[in-house]
Amino acid sequence: MRGFSLSTGILFAAAVIAQVISIAVLPRTLGFSNLTYTLACLIAFDLSLWMCARLSQGGINLGLLIPVMSALVPLASIVVGVVVYHEPALLPRIALLIVACGLIGVASAL
Repeated sequence: MRGFSLSTGILFAAAVIAQVISIAVLPRTLGFSNLTYTLACLIAFDLSLWMCARLSQGGINLGLLIPVMSALVPLASIVVGVVVYHEPALLPRIALLIVACGLIGVASAL
């Protein structure tokens, strides 16, 4: 794996943000029947996948990239659900996800 640079960090953060945006607009697609939100959702997912492909091609190992994103995206999605959609912030759900993120981090480091 090549060195982690500022541009790699920005690309990684942008990939996470794009996935969170796509998940945030998913309910507004109305089952992909609302064309505007459907296009926004699909474009954000496509951008995130493109950025992940660029990161992978740049030398970031998939064994690190995917587990870290798999930890960050659900946590950020909970924040979106609570803030935007006024879902309840259930402590057991948040605690389990934080524990899962910790385990993912440990597994990625092995």
